[in-house]
Amino acid sequence: MSTPLLLAMTLVLGQADAGYVRTRTPDALHCFHWPVAGSSRTTVTFVQSMAGDPALGAGAFDAVSRSAQTWQTQLQACGSLDLVEGARSSSRLVGYDDHGSNENLVLFRTQDCNAVVLPGDPCRATSTCGNAHDCWDHGSDVLALTTVTAGSADGVVVDADTEINAVTKHPTLVDSPPCPAGAPSPSCVANDVQSFDTHELGHLLGLAHSPDPASTMYFNVPYGDLSRRTLDPGSRQFVCDVYPAGRPSNDCSLEGPPGPSSSGCSTTSGAGEVSTGLTAFLTFLVAWRRRSRPRRSPQDEPTTELP
Repeated sequence: MSTPLLLAMTLVLGQADAGYVRTRTPDALHCFHWPVAGSSRTTVTFVQSMAGDPALGAGAFDAVSRSAQTWQTQLQACGSLDLVEGARSSSRLVGYDDHGSNENLVLFRTQDCNAVVLPGDPCRATSTCGNAHDCWDHGSDVLALTTVTAGSADGVVVDADTEINAVTKHPTLVDSPPCPAGAPSPSCVANDVQSFDTHELGHLLGLAHSPDPASTMYFNVPYGDLSRRTLDPGSRQFVCDVYPAGRPSNDCSLEGPPGPSSSGCSTTSGAGEVSTGLTAFLTFLVAWRRRSRPRRSPQDEPTTELP
């Protein structure tokens, strides 16, 4: 397989007025979408790694399942697609493999690549240490990262995988209270798994970041926040528009040159860090990685910039 070429993803905010923003191919002529043919419903299956998160136990599986059910409820209401969960997988591999069987995988990384990968390891040059050593390789300030692979010529998604940082971040499962600043604990809400995985599954379905702070797909969520467990009106409308019941899924096209765009997604407040979207060309495929980055407020209370 040829060496991937990494380029910055361009996000065209063409649907912002509809309450959502779709992920586009680098030429901005197509939107990421799962194929639905004719009037028959199509199933997209995701699986969780059977390893889970040992620190969270069975509740971690349940939280991810609830995230998927949130989207499935809306898909049943007005969509032609079904998002269902398959049997747990032994795989720990993220990204599209054009020589193998692909799974839409959700997994927790529980060890840091910086701690387990030797300096001269070839994986460092190819950005494959996460798979090679089953470790978190996306920076200590990143909460989760979703890699979506789609056809560069049509935007049809063929694979989507989510990695969750259980090394330096603090995934939690409880409903209350918010954790005090600087004192995360399993008994309070720090980085709520159900909230940020609901956001991640939005990327799986083809959504990019919304500029609306109230959106499920907004890049930033306050530390201790649970609101992203619920879909905002724009994200619900996305389902109805892109996967309309009884009809094929919708691609998108542009009339004339692209409108307002940005390279990746940059913050507009706080510390002003940048969340970077990368596009990897694998033969005729394009893979998009969305990162989530936390920021520190003046009171040192972390907020999370979602992927």
